[in-house]
Amino acid sequence: MGGIKIDKLTETNFREWRQRMKMVLALRDLDERLDEDGKPAHEEVREFAVWKRRDTKASAIIGLSLGSEQLEHVSGCKTTAEMWSTLQGVFQRKSLINKMKARREFYTAAMNVGEGMLGCINRVRNLGENLKAMGG
Repeated sequence: MGGIKIDKLTETNFREWRQRMKMVLALRDLDERLDEDGKPAHEEVREFAVWKRRDTKASAIIGLSLGSEQLEHVSGCKTTAEMWSTLQGVFQRKSLINKMKARREFYTAAMNVGEGMLGCINRVRNLGENLKAMGG
């Protein structure tokens, strides 16, 4: 990605990955691809061709930053907005079970052996932000 290094998406780093991916797409001026609203009609052939090329670039950037296990989630997606929506649905599902799991992780968080104070604080903050994003 042009010298920019971000960690691949795993089961545990969605919130951080999402923030970094938004920054990468903004840097490439492709962040509007996360919204389906900007898609031109097929009749506007030139505009549609430009839109499709930019959408393909954004999809490639997202796809290349996914871990092997997560690539399967987006294999059938046709647009960047669809990929983004699918990934949010997988990792930020707002079901009662996921909210309860996030609450349990937040309330039982403890400092791990060998983990620094800043790392622990960041991890707990991350758990809180994830819970907040779920509406918990």
